[in-house]
Amino acid sequence: MKMNELKLVYFSPTGTTRRVMMETARNIDLKSVSFDFSVYKEKKPVLKFAPNDFAIFAIPVYGGRVPALFAEYLTAVTGDSTPAALIATYGCREYEDALLELKDIVTGNGFQVIGAAAFPTEHSLVPMIGSRRPNKADLKVISEFGIELKRRIRKSDSFDQFDIRVPGNTPYRKYMQNSLFPKADVSLCTECKACAKSCPAGAISLKSPKKTDHQKCIGCLRCVRFCRQNARSVSSIKMRMLERKLMKICQSDKKADIFL
Repeated sequence: MKMNELKLVYFSPTGTTRRVMMETARNIDLKSVSFDFSVYKEKKPVLKFAPNDFAIFAIPVYGGRVPALFAEYLTAVTGDSTPAALIATYGCREYEDALLELKDIVTGNGFQVIGAAAFPTEHSLVPMIGSRRPNKADLKVISEFGIELKRRIRKSDSFDQFDIRVPGNTPYRKYMQNSLFPKADVSLCTECKACAKSCPAGAISLKSPKKTDHQKCIGCLRCVRFCRQNARSVSSIKMRMLERKLMKICQSDKKADIFL
């Protein structure tokens, strides 16, 4: 089958998932179009992909699940037996039900999964875990995943023969309640609104950027990274508690899992 375009659909608040996805896509010889759902959209975009498109869906794992916000966006993304690959990045703990959940969502929306992978990366909340990953060795594995996907779409006239199985359980594990809510130091905040513009959940108002709606906040800390005044931070006590917990259960030498 002659392929049309490479559709990149992703959620990457801190940029790591995007980097992994782009390294994969770099090895697929198709013109690409990106759909970045890390940027808040009040109205869900409706996307319909053709049978000869190739889609890559990429997510960071949140508590062993697909980020709920991204899952909401995916309800309006459909295919027509469109081939797709799945990427999950996780901070060296476990990815648990995330790949299975992502697969269930996209296959239910008309996509045919021909490959999937889970890549361990630097932890978004505790960067000392998996520090500087993906590293050179990781990027080589990611690149090889992209090369294999390219071979599959080149050699296949139909994608019905692929039966990609990924680990996970149903019902999926419960969503973990977020406890890290960034707050603004009003003495440092200049109301530049960079945090409000970058928040993927729309939890920070452009009119009142010093405030955070904790009902909407997903704890991704994107606003902390985007604040040039270093005015946004989370509770140091809660962060130390989280660091101690994660250091016990995360392994920085985790290897990628590839499903082809």
